[in-house]
Amino acid sequence: MTSFRPKLIAFMNSYSQGKSGGDMVFIEIAKRIKSFEKVIITSYLGKKLCQENGIEAKYLVTTKEFEFKNVILTYLQRTIKAFFFDFKVKKNNVLLGTSDFLSDVLPIFWLKIKNPKVKWIQHIFHLIPSLRKISYFAQKISFLLIKNRADLIIVDNSLLKKELVKLGFNKKKIEVNYPGIKLEYLKKIKPAKRGYEGIFMAQLRPSKGIFDLIKIWKLVCREKPEARLGVIGKGEKEIMEEIKTKVENAGLKRNIKLLGFLEDDKAFGTIKASQVFVFPSREEGFGIAPLEAQALGLPAVAWNLPVFDEVFPKGMIKLKMGQIEEFAEEVINLLNNKNFYQKLSKEAKGNAGKYNWEKSAEREILLMKRIMRL
Repeated sequence: MTSFRPKLIAFMNSYSQGKSGGDMVFIEIAKRIKSFEKVIITSYLGKKLCQENGIEAKYLVTTKEFEFKNVILTYLQRTIKAFFFDFKVKKNNVLLGTSDFLSDVLPIFWLKIKNPKVKWIQHIFHLIPSLRKISYFAQKISFLLIKNRADLIIVDNSLLKKELVKLGFNKKKIEVNYPGIKLEYLKKIKPAKRGYEGIFMAQLRPSKGIFDLIKIWKLVCREKPEARLGVIGKGEKEIMEEIKTKVENAGLKRNIKLLGFLEDDKAFGTIKASQVFVFPSREEGFGIAPLEAQALGLPAVAWNLPVFDEVFPKGMIKLKMGQIEEFAEEVINLLNNKNFYQKLSKEAKGNAGKYNWEKSAEREILLMKRIMRL
C-alpha cells in the first residue's frame, strides 16, 4: 500500500541574486521539511542556490539567465512561463508563495482559481513604501489577490500582522512565524585573518541604505582616518557603478572595501573578525543579517525601523532615520569605548540566541498540516 505523502509546490520565481531574507526563510525551512514531496518553480539561478543549500526537490525552471538584470522583463518572462507548466494539482497539495512579488502570486492565484480545494500559503515580509512606485503598485495588486484567495498568510512580525489587518486582511488567516539563524553553525565560525572597524552585509540596493552608508563612513573617517568599512553583497551593475563613483568622490577608496558576494564561511568569518555592524537599511521586514552579526558578537547601529523594536530590544543602537551625524557618532563611540562595546556585544549575543531555524521550521510545518487538516 502506498503511503500518503502531501506535495509542497513552492514558487521561488522572484529570486534575483545573493540571498534576501525571504530567500533564506524558504531555504532554511524547506531543508527541514521531510514529510512533503517538494516541487520548486524558480529560475536557473534560484535552482542553483537551492541545490547548493541541499534542497532535494523537482525543479521547474522558468528562465535561464546567468546574471539577473532587466528586472521587469525578466519577471514578466518568468510569470508567463510559470503559467504554461503542466501542473497536476491535487487536493492534498500546498501552494507556497515564498514572496509577494507578482511573478510568484499570479501563477498561484491562477492555480487556485482552477483548483479551489488546493491550499494556498503565502509569505509576506513587509510593506513596500509608496516612494518605490512600481514595486508599491505591484504589491497592491498582489495583496488584492492574496486577500481574496489565500488560505493562510505567514508574516515574520506582529507589527506587520496589525498593518495587514488595517489593509483589510482577515486576521484569522494571518499567523506570525519568526525567522531564525543558524546558531550552532555561527558559534563554530572562525574569525577571518582580516576584519574591519565597520562591516555591512545585504543586497546592494538603495532601500538597504547603501548611500547613507557612504555618508556615515565619511564622518567616521574624519574622527578615525584609518577606519575601514567592509561591504559584503552585490547589486545590479548600474548600482555597483554608482556606489564606486560615490566612494571615489568621497575620497574613501582606502577606507571602504567592496567585498562582493562571499560564501557563508568567508562572509561570517569576516563579520566575526570585525567590530561594528553598520546597517542603515531603510526598509526591513525582520533583519536577519544584523541578527547573524549579533550572534557573532557584534553590536549593531541602525535606523530605528518600527520592526526593530520587536526584533532587537537589545544589542542594537537605533537612530531616527536621516540622522547621519548622530549615526556616525554612535559608531565612533563603540569603537572608542571598550566597556560600552563589551556591554552591547554581550546583549547582542543574548538577543540573537532567542532565534533558530529549527523552531521556525517546526512552526511552519505545524501551520501547513493544520491548514491541510492532517
